[in-house]
Amino acid sequence: MKKANLERLRFSGFHRSHIGAIRSCLDYYNISCSAAWVYGMTGSAFLSIIDEKCSAPNIGEPEEAMFQLARHLGVEINGFHTFAEDRQSFSRLQAEAWDAARSALDQGQPVFAKELDLGNETSVVYGYDDEGYYTHSWHGGHGHEGYDEVIPWTQLGRNYCPCRACKERLRSGEWPSESVYIGNLDEGGFISLHWAAPAAQSDDRTALKAALQLAIDRNRPATFNWGGRKFYSGLLVFDKWIEAVRSNKIQGFYMGYYADLFHEGRRYAHLFLQEASGRFGGDLGEQLSHTADHYRLIREAFQKLNELFPWDQPRSPIEDPDRRSEAVQLLTGIRSLEAEAYRKLEKLEAALRAGSPSKLPT
Repeated sequence: MKKANLERLRFSGFHRSHIGAIRSCLDYYNISCSAAWVYGMTGSAFLSIIDEKCSAPNIGEPEEAMFQLARHLGVEINGFHTFAEDRQSFSRLQAEAWDAARSALDQGQPVFAKELDLGNETSVVYGYDDEGYYTHSWHGGHGHEGYDEVIPWTQLGRNYCPCRACKERLRSGEWPSESVYIGNLDEGGFISLHWAAPAAQSDDRTALKAALQLAIDRNRPATFNWGGRKFYSGLLVFDKWIEAVRSNKIQGFYMGYYADLFHEGRRYAHLFLQEASGRFGGDLGEQLSHTADHYRLIREAFQKLNELFPWDQPRSPIEDPDRRSEAVQLLTGIRSLEAEAYRKLEKLEAALRAGSPSKLPT
């Protein structure tokens, strides 16, 4: 018998499911906010991050920083987002997260967690019982019978999906259960579990300035290590991606996965900037509109890439050389568009920082 059951909490269905979790919390509290506004005001709509093997989607983004930005939208998010390097520390963190999740749910606060049922994904936790968690995630409904069964609380960080299809794949070895973070499951792992409480919203100017600052900072061309992997940001992402396609080192599955992620992000970037242009008057509103027009071009280019590699692709190399060649051409064009987009974002942020002569909302 469930000890808590937040019936209004639903999975949002974003490909970037950690951003979808924010949307789920906002919806739960009846805070009116478009999907594009959530994507834009967390900075996620503009981010470019990829790992060295092009095989870790939804990993390496500054999730904690984006959760902090959600405060501007009306929810205060707290929780765990840390590594444990040995089994003892991992078990301790699992227990602490379990206690915190139950406390939050008992207070009617929504909870979400990463690496709970699906690898690389964030699921919303709507209830618990003596044994563990109940979640909503990508695996629900027909084809995923058993999805509504309990996930033992000791499986947080271990990607334990209770649906019958996943259990069968695990038994057959089709999808090996492995950590995308520090490797050997016996050595520790990654714990990420958060809860959300309502908070006062910020004004649009404050929120937009913070979102652009994060996007600009995290899109600077750089390499960084996180969770045992090397990542690339900004324009280096497209250099790495193009190289992986040319050399046929990216699996079709991940090609489709990344195409989905980037198309969704840039689609919402376009829609967010359109919405923002309507909220801001004067010169800034016009500048936002022009930037939205540019992101429409990026959105359309990623849509073509997405159509070339629709979900879901085989977990094998992309054998068709013509298909790879077309993908390289699209990504090369996208790289040029992204370079100009970054400059436009910097100009927007500078206008906000300088207190643009536009009629800004207060």
